Amino acid sequence: MYNINRSYIFKNLYQNLYISQKLPIIEDDNHNKIENYAKPIKYSRWNIQYIKAQSDLIEFGQNVSNMRLAVIPNNKKYANKFKEFDLAYLDGASPLNEVKYGQNANYRIYAVRPQNSIIKIYFMRLTK
Repeated sequence: MYNINRSYIFKNLYQNLYISQKLPIIEDDNHNKIENYAKPIKYSRWNIQYIKAQSDLIEFGQNVSNMRLAVIPNNKKYANKFKEFDLAYLDGASPLNEVKYGQNANYRIYAVRPQNSIIKIYFMRLTK
């Protein structure tokens, strides 16, 4: 009589991603600055969308076409964990077979905005 099987209408709504935290910059013998990143951590089932809000479109302007937005809960698990310039692996990218951490990353965290019950994380696409 009733169909109780779950069917997800929005199959691509949630995605897995990896985030690699930026470590302090190291200077070599020739005074070259080398960026280092920590081992990427996997986060499951985040809602990551393109930016559509009018206020965000006005704020970011032309950059909005290269940006994504994640809205996550503001709880102890995620509080103060993400910072600007951390690298992210979105859209199916993964850190598998990397020689150096951050090599396969395709986004970086542009802004982290904690609010009352959520945290908005803005990602900017990297050009390589």
